[in-house]
Amino acid sequence: MKASHRIIISDIDNTLLGDAKALAEFINYLEKNRDSIKFGIATGRHLESAIAVLEKWQVPTPDFFITSVGSQIHNAAKEPDENWLKHINYCWKPDEIRDYLSQFKGLNLQADINQSEFKISYFADQNFDKLELPYAANVIYSHGEFLDILPVRASKGLAVCYLAKSMGLPMTQIMVAGDSGNDKEMLTNEGIGIVVGNYSIELESLKNKKGIYFAKSPYAAGILEGIKYFAW
Repeated sequence: MKASHRIIISDIDNTLLGDAKALAEFINYLEKNRDSIKFGIATGRHLESAIAVLEKWQVPTPDFFITSVGSQIHNAAKEPDENWLKHINYCWKPDEIRDYLSQFKGLNLQADINQSEFKISYFADQNFDKLELPYAANVIYSHGEFLDILPVRASKGLAVCYLAKSMGLPMTQIMVAGDSGNDKEMLTNEGIGIVVGNYSIELESLKNKKGIYFAKSPYAAGILEGIKYFAW
């Protein structure tokens, strides 16, 4: 990738998607700048679900996919990044973690389709934002109801950093956009962050943080607002 390239990485639900008119304007922006800007998504959805919803909204195939809250990375051809999977396998003990969490009331495992080799997902009927595990793992709480447990080396933010390094790009040439708690880490990387106007309360603590813009507009309109603010 050329040093002149920039990357925009967006969450899908309630960030990229939600306003068809604004989405069309954002896609037009990407098409006009295709020679200098690459586009990726970072989502809690698994790959097949991400592809399906993007096709439904007629979003062109991204240059790369960060899925399952950052536990998987695929290129535009949907080929997995095997080096990433080897990297995040460090100290990962999913069976022990599931057994440990079975003692907590208010946690219910999500359907099998939402589980993966490197992600354990629960519905949480109370606040588990401060849950600490006696294991090397990332605990990610979002939308006041979803709890995802990932390997300690996996998250949306860490996946973004990994991609930047593998592409030889400084974080300052990467813009990310999100709306909820599972976007928090990638928004606080050393790159540029956009929080769309319809954000969840979990991101309130990021206000006034350097390099993060809180848009007034929701969904893709908020991304476009951030692009204008940062003069991208």
